[in-house]
Amino acid sequence: MPDGRGLLAHPGVSLLLLDLAVPYRYLEIRGDAEITPDDDYSFADRFGAKYQADLRHHDRPGDRRVIVTIKPTRVNAVDMRG
Repeated sequence: MPDGRGLLAHPGVSLLLLDLAVPYRYLEIRGDAEITPDDDYSFADRFGAKYQADLRHHDRPGDRRVIVTIKPTRVNAVDMRG
């Protein structure tokens, strides 16, 4: 399982969000990733509560939770409908 070292060494990321209702539309966010620890599970607990899930059940011994925040440098909103 990845441990995040690659993201620390090369923080450039791209996130693509597809519009499932209109397959010709999407949003692309490019930027630099910032990683912060979530050792106390404060973010994981809030996220898990939204989906009625305890994220601790997915962690193996020794795993550490982190928060990845994208600092946008470019945002592309694309709609390819004629």
